[in-house]
Amino acid sequence: MRKRVTVWVGILLVALPGVDLDSRAQMPQDVPGNPGAQQQQLRPHASSLGAAVPQDRFVTVEGRRFIDPQGRQVVLHGLSVINKSKAADYQSWHGPEEFAAMREWGMNCIRLGIFWDGVEPEPGRYDDEYIEKVDKRIAWARDNGLYVLLDMHQDLFSVLYSNGAPEWATLTDGKSHIRKGSVWSDAYFTSPAVQTAFDNFWANKACGDGVGVQEHFALAWQHVAARYAHEPAILGYDLFNEPGPGSQGVAAQLLMVAKFAEAVAEKDAGSTPTVPELMKQWLDAGGRSKLMARLADMDFYMPIIDAAQPLFAEFERTKVMPMFQRVTDAIREVDRNHIIFLETSMSANMGVYSGIEPVLGPDGKREPLQAYAPHGYDIVVDTPDLASASSDRVGLIFARHGETAERLGMPMLVGEWGAYGAAGPEILPSARFVVRQFENLLCSDTYWLFGHNIPDSAYFEVLDRPFPVRIAGTLLSYRSDPESGAFTCVWKEDPKVTAPNRIYLPKRVYPGKEGITLSPTGKGFRVEPARQGGESVYLVVAPTGETVERHVSIAQFPKHLE
Repeated sequence: MRKRVTVWVGILLVALPGVDLDSRAQMPQDVPGNPGAQQQQLRPHASSLGAAVPQDRFVTVEGRRFIDPQGRQVVLHGLSVINKSKAADYQSWHGPEEFAAMREWGMNCIRLGIFWDGVEPEPGRYDDEYIEKVDKRIAWARDNGLYVLLDMHQDLFSVLYSNGAPEWATLTDGKSHIRKGSVWSDAYFTSPAVQTAFDNFWANKACGDGVGVQEHFALAWQHVAARYAHEPAILGYDLFNEPGPGSQGVAAQLLMVAKFAEAVAEKDAGSTPTVPELMKQWLDAGGRSKLMARLADMDFYMPIIDAAQPLFAEFERTKVMPMFQRVTDAIREVDRNHIIFLETSMSANMGVYSGIEPVLGPDGKREPLQAYAPHGYDIVVDTPDLASASSDRVGLIFARHGETAERLGMPMLVGEWGAYGAAGPEILPSARFVVRQFENLLCSDTYWLFGHNIPDSAYFEVLDRPFPVRIAGTLLSYRSDPESGAFTCVWKEDPKVTAPNRIYLPKRVYPGKEGITLSPTGKGFRVEPARQGGESVYLVVAPTGETVERHVSIAQFPKHLE
C-alpha cells in the first residue's frame, strides 16, 4: 500500500532519532496468450527454466514503450488487487465477476499483491498452496484480457507490524516497535524495530539458518518466477513495494525538518520555530492542515523536499539497486520472458527525485526488459484535506517521474495513485488533474485500490475513462475532457504492424459511429463491445499499412447525455 506521504514532510515533526479455471463461451479479443490453445495449469516446465520462449507471446519493452505480442504499443491501465490479511491467506475478495467488470471498464491489467510471508512461511519452504490461490486470480485475469503485474508487497517491512516479510526474516536485534503519530506509516520513523529490520535486510544479515535475509528474498522471488516463466498473462514482476530506508531515513528527515523551520523563519518575520514547536503543530489536526496549506507554495515546498534528495539518492544507489540486481539475477536464472519493474524509495512518492538506475541482465549488459514503476500521492492523502490536493505539488510529482523515466530510457507505469476511498464529488478536480498528467506523459497506471465501492464512487469516471489501449505504431498524444465528453487521439502508424488499433470508449462518452471522426479514413473502423451485452466499446481502427499520422476525435457527449 501507499506510504502516507505526509510523513515525509512532517514525521520528524513527530519523532526524532532513537525512537480451477472457469470455462468461457468465447475468449475476449487481445487476451494474453494464445486464444486457440487449451489453458494449462500455471506451472513451469523444469526442462526449460531460464530459456526464453518466442517473444511474440509476451509484452516486451522498446525504448519508452510497452509493446504487445502483435508489435503494437500498449498503454496499460487498471487497478491494484490485494488483501493484506494473513488470516485470509492474503487472498482478496475479488472473484470472477470483478475481473469481468474490470474488462467492461476498459482495463487491461491489474497489480496483484503477493507477500513474502505467504510465499515462504518458513526458511526455504515455499507454500505452493498459497501460490495456487494466486494462480486462480491470474487465470481470472487471463480470461478477461487483463495482464498481471505481480507486486511483492510490504508495509512496515513485516507481518509482525503490518505485512510483508515473515517473522523469521524480521531481524530487529531486540529493538522495540514504537508507534507514534496520526497514521500507521509514521512507524517507519518512530519504530526502532521497523528501522532495524530494514537495516538488516539491506545489509543481508544472516537468518537463523545462516542464509542472508536478502538472499532468502531473492530465492523466494525465483520460486515465484519459475512458476510463471511461460505464462503470457504475466506482465512482469514489481520487485519490492516502496523500499523503506530504515535508520537512514531518519537522517534524511532531519534535513527536511530543519529546512522546514528555516523556511518558516524566512517567510514569517520574527518567527523562529523550533522542531518541538513544529512537532506540536503537526500533531494537531488544525495545525497540520495549516502546515500543508503553506506547502502549497512551491517556493516553500521544493527546497524542503530537495534538502534530503542526496541522502535518498545515496540510499537508492547503495542499498536498493544492489537488492534489485540480486533479485533480478535470481529471476533471470529461471525467467527471461517477463519485465522487471523498478520502484523508488518511498520519498519519490511526493516528488523527491529518484536516483535509481537500470539493472543488468545475465550478460552483464543493460537488462532489456525493465520498466519504471513509481508511485505518486500528494501530501494530503489520508487526511481530511484530501480534496484540497495542490495541483502544483501533483504536477511536480509526475513531472519529476517523467524526467526520471526519460533519464532511465524506460516505459513508465505508475503503480499506485489516488487512494480516494469514500471521497465524494469534491475529489473530482484533483482526480481529473492526475489523469491529465498521465495523458501528458503517455504513461500506464494502476489505481490504488479496487475497493467495494469503486463502481459507485464519485470519481469512477477517472477509472472508467477513454484511452488508447493498443496502437499500431507510436502514440503521439491523447486527451479527454470529462466536462464535455470530447476525446482526441493522435498516433503515427508503423507499416510493419498489421494488427488493428484499439481505443476504449466508456458508454458515457461513446456517441455512436456518426459522432466519431477518423482522419485519414483508410479502411475505416468498427465498434466492438468491451463485454458481451455491455454498452462501453472498443473503437477498432484498421491500420493503413503506411507511415502516416492518424487522428480520432469525438466532439462532445452523446446527445442523450447532454
